[in-house]
Amino acid sequence: MLRCIYLVFILAISRVNSQTCIKNKSINRNIIKIGDRVIHNSTEDSSFNYCQPLKAGPLPTTLDWRQHGAVTPVKNQGRYCAACWAFSIVAAIESHLIIYTNTTEILSEQFLVDCINVNEGCRSESLLQSYAYIVNFLSGVLRDRDYYQYEDRQSACRWRLPGQSVIPLWAETQPKISNAWPIPVVGYTRIKPDEDAMADALYRYGPITASLNSASMDLYTRGIDEPTDDQCDPRKPNYTVLIVGYGENVSPDGSQIVKYWIIKNSRGDRWGEQGYYYLVRGRNACGIANDVSLPFVTM
Repeated sequence: MLRCIYLVFILAISRVNSQTCIKNKSINRNIIKIGDRVIHNSTEDSSFNYCQPLKAGPLPTTLDWRQHGAVTPVKNQGRYCAACWAFSIVAAIESHLIIYTNTTEILSEQFLVDCINVNEGCRSESLLQSYAYIVNFLSGVLRDRDYYQYEDRQSACRWRLPGQSVIPLWAETQPKISNAWPIPVVGYTRIKPDEDAMADALYRYGPITASLNSASMDLYTRGIDEPTDDQCDPRKPNYTVLIVGYGENVSPDGSQIVKYWIIKNSRGDRWGEQGYYYLVRGRNACGIANDVSLPFVTM
C-alpha cells in the first residue's frame, strides 16, 4: 500500500516537473513517514528545492486576476474554526480551474477540514502538507460545496467506507452524487521566498497561497497597509491567504511609489475592502514572502 502511495506521489511530481519546470526541474521533494502515512517533508527542511518560475518577459506594472474573471467570490470562515488554510487552498484551486480548464466550481473547505488527517481541522497548519495530502491521499479530489457545506467546526470525515480511508469520488462502490466530481489537482510547488519571484509566479501561473502574521489585519479597514515588523512579526506566521494581484500607487505627497499586494481574505465581503486586503509590497511585510505556494491542476 505504501509503495502504491509513493508511486502516485512520484507521478504527481513528474507531471508538475514536465509541465512547469522545463528549464529548471528542481522539485526534488523528500519522502517521509508520519505514522503509517507517507507525505512531503516539512516546510522547514532546508533541503527543499524551489521550483523557479519561468520568465514570461517583463512583468506588467499591475496585475489583478479578478479583472480576468479568475477569482471566485469571497467566503467567510466564521468565528470559531481557524480554517484559513483550507479557505486559501480552495480559493487557489478554484482560480486555477478557471484559468486552466475554463470551469468555475465552488469547492468545499469543510471537506478539507474534516478529511485531511495531517492537520487538526480548525487550526492553521502547513500549506504544503495540505497540498501533499490532497494530491496523494485524496487522489487530487475535492468536493462540491453544495454537497459538503461549511459548518465552522471540525466534524468526522463523511467520505469513507467502513474500515477504509478516504477514497476517490470515482470509485465504483460510491453512490453517484450530482454536482460532485473529481477536481484534478496533480501537484503543487513552493515559490522562492522573494517578492519578485512571487510576482513572477503570480503573473505566470495564477493566484498563489501565502502564510503571514495577521496581527496588522485585525485592525485593517481600507487602503494600503504598511505595518512595521513590531506591528506584525514576519517570523511568526499564523494565518494564510490568497494573493490575487499586485499594483502600485503614488504616495499622497507624491514623493514615492508604494507597491502593494492584492490579498483575498476569508472573512466575508464586509471585511476590509469588500473582503480584500492591500499590503505593502517589497519589504516582506508580516512575512508575506516566507511561505508561498501554488497548486497545479490538469488542463
